[in-house]
Amino acid sequence: MAGANPAGRDTDLYAAVQDIQAGYWMQMRQVLARTGTWPQWTSRTQVLGIAAAQNNVVELWLEEEPWSLAARVMYARVATERVLQAHRRHWAHDSKQARDLERLADRARQACDKAGEGNPDDVVPWICRLALAETDTQARHPEHHMAPPPHEYLLPHGPWGLLGEAHRRDPFNREAWHRMSQALQARPGPAGRQAVAMDFARWTVSFAPSDSPLLLLPLYVRVQEHREQLDKGAEVTLNLLWTREDTTRAVTQAFEGWFQKCDPATSSQLDLNYLAYALSRGGFAQWATEVFDAIGEFATPAPWQYDARHPRDQWRKAFEEDRYACLRSRPRPTGNGT
Repeated sequence: MAGANPAGRDTDLYAAVQDIQAGYWMQMRQVLARTGTWPQWTSRTQVLGIAAAQNNVVELWLEEEPWSLAARVMYARVATERVLQAHRRHWAHDSKQARDLERLADRARQACDKAGEGNPDDVVPWICRLALAETDTQARHPEHHMAPPPHEYLLPHGPWGLLGEAHRRDPFNREAWHRMSQALQARPGPAGRQAVAMDFARWTVSFAPSDSPLLLLPLYVRVQEHREQLDKGAEVTLNLLWTREDTTRAVTQAFEGWFQKCDPATSSQLDLNYLAYALSRGGFAQWATEVFDAIGEFATPAPWQYDARHPRDQWRKAFEEDRYACLRSRPRPTGNGT
């Protein structure tokens, strides 16, 4: 199984990732030159940025072609990804590492500014700034602690201006709204992290386009809640998360509104896997079978690694067991015996 391939079915992107890992940037430049839409530009630069954060290949490209707008955007991606990785290694808990983290974040913001100056219409620099908000847990930067839209009393302060800038450039950009959700969860209010995330997810779904992948945002929140309960050892209550009326309604809306209208070949593999996970746990075996068929060989570690049946490094077993169970429930065709 090609499971953990972050490029999914995008063969050009896969070749560019392989090239980056070998220390070369020409394939990256070529694949970005052939990228035609903001959603595709966003997803491709994200995958490339994660790969390129592990070496200096983007810096080499920028040295060779300092005028390249694509290279500037990729440097913003790489600089941001390095901040996120340092943050998730809990650098903020050590005073020296916290100072290093802030220096990395300043460098990333400068890279975003330079990329945005080169192409003011590009959504990616604003998405990167949104991503950096997740690491500012003390809300030191005013742009990370703005009031929510008028009359939205359930929503907390957060990087609303940055989301607005991204939204103006590419309305309902998938990554931008996921980054906003992550930033809000980084500084949860009295109601707790999951309540904040679910309020934001429901608000987003209430006016997102009827075929938008953002219809899956509530499922991401449920998976995170599932993950946290699993970490606490509360396995008995896990299945209840997926049979609650609000969850069932969200799963149905995601399947009928998004999946039945999307092209799996160009859709997020992560979205497909999250939907299959929610459907299989919510008792929608027939629908889940359709999504498993769309996933094919492109399973992703999340959310299967949060399954209670197996250690997290054996996530493929959880995926295969759920897929097999749903396939077995598929009605057999009835023949006439001829």
